[in-house]
Amino acid sequence: MTNAFRSFGPLPNVRRISTTVWDLAKYDDRHGYDASFIEDGNPLPLPGLGRWLGDAAELTKGLKPGADATELKYTHFSVKVSQSRRLPLYSAVNIDGSHSDRETERTDVWRFDPRIDQKYQIMREVYGNDRDGFFSRGHMTRREDPNWGEDATTKAADADTFHVTNAAPQRQSFNAGIWLDLENYALSNTDRENMRVTVITGPIFSDDDPEYFGVKVPIAFWKILAFVNGNTNQLTAIGYRRSQATSLPTKTRSRFVFGDFDDTQVPIAGLAEETGLDLSAFVALDVMKGADKRMVITLKNVSEAYLQA
Repeated sequence: MTNAFRSFGPLPNVRRISTTVWDLAKYDDRHGYDASFIEDGNPLPLPGLGRWLGDAAELTKGLKPGADATELKYTHFSVKVSQSRRLPLYSAVNIDGSHSDRETERTDVWRFDPRIDQKYQIMREVYGNDRDGFFSRGHMTRREDPNWGEDATTKAADADTFHVTNAAPQRQSFNAGIWLDLENYALSNTDRENMRVTVITGPIFSDDDPEYFGVKVPIAFWKILAFVNGNTNQLTAIGYRRSQATSLPTKTRSRFVFGDFDDTQVPIAGLAEETGLDLSAFVALDVMKGADKRMVITLKNVSEAYLQA
């Protein structure tokens, strides 16, 4: 008997993609990032758009009166999307260690956000099998971080992180390296100390970013952690930068000759220059405040990332 199904290579995992968007009413109780989450009297606003002013995608549906037209609000986090790059400028999340639930079942189904035009969202083009040179959908706000509160809330938060507005192309080896270790370390310590932490993550867009499958893929990513330092009792921020250059396919990797792109702790003022975003609220709290913007502390392991604090 002849096999009627011929193999043309691995099929995409269609179960991980939904082309059916949620009804707008589902977003009514999504309050997004809370600027006063850590300290009521010392709010930490979302990063300003800086040189990306005019490029951030605006909500065409579901915008509430008086709300920021460029802020996509989800459960405990918010995202702003670049129209020109079709990727998040950043994703900002509040983490409550005293109520976190890391056992929330993984949603694992990616979807469009109906509140902005789909032409500013990437569902498929560059994503696929790593062995074929494709990329993973790398969470900016990772799925575990907003999963705190009541059971229904944690489930909603997990599902919200699987909007493609919260993803950027990352090679799997990069996605699972020290960057993941850093995120695990931060969340584990937040849980242990019952701390409240704000984490902001995004790509660093450059004109030199290489193109794969019609998408310009960001080489570098940044992260800011903000929390009350247990030693000083002061609101504190730490900035990190990481590049996936050494994880890219060899033909492109050879273009990058200016270092090995280690995991680094960097001044937030330097991140502001690189990203073009207004990070002034975090620069003022930076443990590396006053250091040369180009200063880099190479991190060999995640524990070193906190020694500087």
